[in-house]
Amino acid sequence: MSKKVAVLACSNAGLDYLDYPSDITILRSVIHFGTEETYNDFIEMDAKTFYERISKEPNNVPKTSYASIGTMLEIFEDLKSKGYDEALVITISGKMSGLNEALRNLARQVEIKLTVFDSKTIAYPQAFMVLEAHRLLAEGKTVEEILPYLERIRDNNQMYFAVDTLLYLVKNGRLSRLSGTLGTMLKIKPLLTINKEGAVETVEKIKTSPKALQRVLDKYFEETKDLNVLTYISHAHNDEAVKFFTEAIHKVYPKRKIVTSYLTPVVGAHTGPKAIGLGYIDIDKARF
Repeated sequence: MSKKVAVLACSNAGLDYLDYPSDITILRSVIHFGTEETYNDFIEMDAKTFYERISKEPNNVPKTSYASIGTMLEIFEDLKSKGYDEALVITISGKMSGLNEALRNLARQVEIKLTVFDSKTIAYPQAFMVLEAHRLLAEGKTVEEILPYLERIRDNNQMYFAVDTLLYLVKNGRLSRLSGTLGTMLKIKPLLTINKEGAVETVEKIKTSPKALQRVLDKYFEETKDLNVLTYISHAHNDEAVKFFTEAIHKVYPKRKIVTSYLTPVVGAHTGPKAIGLGYIDIDKARF
């Protein structure tokens, strides 16, 4: 008799802005404005509302936290009561959040077998791992059988992104205050990436937003020449940049599939409004 396996993701994956199976459980992070206002990601505040607010209130920089231990325990207890024997949780990079470690510690306290997989990324590539895991489990594969596939997706995807302001990266501890202040003064628009360890790092320092967007596109074209890739655009309410990327890519590769989705608020709290990421998954290398 096969085990009943639940698939879970944290809300950093942005599944809410994609078409996803209803039996995937989302561990919702929380958005904090000051000490009084808190919102569950997407359920109580969606991306459009969030980005409109922070654009109007640039000095009210939100903080974020992952789902409480109590909330997560309740979720696993509920899954157990529904007949699940096992759960696979695919999390945001452990370098960006303490959620992965918290879940590993929680595994000792829950009554179902819990496997925690570090996506070492955020947004669409994390969501893709979740969707593929769900698909393969539905086909009868075991968690042990699909983990190597998730690792191949993780090892063969790359994202570059640009932010419109350094304020949010500085306020949320992603950049030192000094470098952030200097960057703002110099109008630096860094070209950023997520490295193979799952940490955000600066690739280049660029002085204007148009040049930063062009460098994101240049890096994409340099690395995907003649490859079979799934392309994704993750953005913080920046339709103009989405159009720029989409038209440029389809001009060179008319048949390339491009998936576009919002960066969910708990990610946008770190990137700020108008941030945009362009990435790809090397389908041939990541194939199951």
